[in-house]
Amino acid sequence: MILTVTLNPSLDSIYFTETFVLGEMNRCGNPVKAVGGKGINAGRTAAILGAKVTAIGVLAGINGDFIRSALNKEPFFATHFLSISGESRNAVTVMDQEKNQTEIVELGPEITADTAEKVLNLVIDLSKKQKKEPILALCGSANTENDHLYQHYLEQLGGISKVLTDISGKQLKNILNSPVKPYFIKPNIHEFAELLHTTIKNKNDVIAHLTQPLIKDIPFVLVSCGSEGAIAKYKDRIFDVSIPAIDAINPTGSGDATVGGIAFALDQGFSIEETLRYGMACGMSNALEQAVGFVSTDNVEQLKKRIILRDVRI
Repeated sequence: MILTVTLNPSLDSIYFTETFVLGEMNRCGNPVKAVGGKGINAGRTAAILGAKVTAIGVLAGINGDFIRSALNKEPFFATHFLSISGESRNAVTVMDQEKNQTEIVELGPEITADTAEKVLNLVIDLSKKQKKEPILALCGSANTENDHLYQHYLEQLGGISKVLTDISGKQLKNILNSPVKPYFIKPNIHEFAELLHTTIKNKNDVIAHLTQPLIKDIPFVLVSCGSEGAIAKYKDRIFDVSIPAIDAINPTGSGDATVGGIAFALDQGFSIEETLRYGMACGMSNALEQAVGFVSTDNVEQLKKRIILRDVRI
């Protein structure tokens, strides 16, 4: 079983246009609308692949009602979203002909201490009901004044779940300084550099920094490097992951789909090599779709065959 937690779901609108010029009238067709949020996108990907996925989180206002209705039509095993005050956010993406991506993302409803604790108790209850240790994905932003929210979650959940995280900024740094470590993190190359307060330009720089004290005790680290693929550390092994060139349609949510593919493979007990192939193939498959956090199983299977893994010794 895979459990995903999304504290800031969104109603996504993706516009495709020939050109986009600031300060001028921009005409385009009707948007592709979808329910988003990192945990929801990751969970959707894993569910499409065939995993049993329970999506957990919060919803608010009119947007929240729409999202709840849409989630009932999704391939999830179950959904548990608490109703809170405020309004679930809108997220607008504009993709022009040159593949420039412009995003406008609202802040979303506030996650109070009371709300955070209710979600935590729900996750603990659902985790303990599983026959085997579940995969738990803590994903995305949270509109909260508590920069240690995810650290608190990790310290309470690390003993009953294998915790994957896809978060950034202060929340990520605080969980890495926690005595309880996540099983998996997925910063991109820019987030990785920011996390370590250094300059990282390429894969060789990433490899050189994988022994930093802040991350050395994380069992599974995946640093995405855009079209160059990724660098992965799994226990004592390091992999240079190369991916084929694709003609991306909409890369929004590709990182989330990567997490979904990783979660699926871990839940199935696959090898680290197959796990990396699933994760990267899902990220690429998502980029080939107009929808967000959506993959084609046929594309995933074909793309997996074109991913090259190279063991790196340092």
